[in-house]
Amino acid sequence: MIDIREKCQPRLWLLTGTGEGPVFAQSLLKEGWKITVSVVSDRASIPYEKLNLEKILIGALNTEEEIRGVILNERIHRNGFHCVIDLTHPFATKITRSISVICNELGQPFIRYQRSIENISNAFLIQKFSDLENFDLNKKSILLALGVRHLQEALTFARNSGANVYARVLANPESIRKTLSSSIQKTNYAVLNPSASRNGKIEKALVRQWNIDCIICRQSGGRNETLWHQICLSMGISLFLLERPAEFKHINSVDSYEKLVKRLKSISM
Repeated sequence: MIDIREKCQPRLWLLTGTGEGPVFAQSLLKEGWKITVSVVSDRASIPYEKLNLEKILIGALNTEEEIRGVILNERIHRNGFHCVIDLTHPFATKITRSISVICNELGQPFIRYQRSIENISNAFLIQKFSDLENFDLNKKSILLALGVRHLQEALTFARNSGANVYARVLANPESIRKTLSSSIQKTNYAVLNPSASRNGKIEKALVRQWNIDCIICRQSGGRNETLWHQICLSMGISLFLLERPAEFKHINSVDSYEKLVKRLKSISM
């Protein structure tokens, strides 16, 4: 039998994929919430291992049925989730769409955290990679810092524009595997994770090594995008941002931890 005090503890399900995830989880735990976290891989679970979580669910949620199953299982065995919180990446549109649909179907309170958009004027905003053909990139050296999902498409259009293309690839098995299967030259990519320090020393070294003229990254917000803005400003090079998907404007999201907590407290227990 479940202890009544245990059953009444408010529970949250955090689906994560951004650097804010561990910080938000730790802060919510301090405020008395019981937390279940979902991550896509063992590597992504590491920052959560020392936190006093209810559960860490590891693996991609590929179908709406899987999301529905987690929510219904919690209702059967406990008192359900007080709220489902979407902390996935701004470009992870498929999972956000699925979470929104299932939570609406089940009457499950749902909050989407969406990073605020950096308003820094030195960047060129592109809606799609074919927009690169509108710029004079002939014989320019371009560094792609996009993630491997966009690598081949960006590579194709940048080359069509006459550019010499290089890439920064994250140091994980999936990224390396997809990079090897792309058409980028083996001498034109570096495998590394973003600098732990705020000065971007490693990234600046890459820019100098390859005489980079332009950097292309996603308008994902957060520390990584801010770092590229700072590097481009300090080194006098151009920055192209792939515009953030706008298809979830109908979702009433929050853009700070404080707003998230305020919204949580407004949901009746």
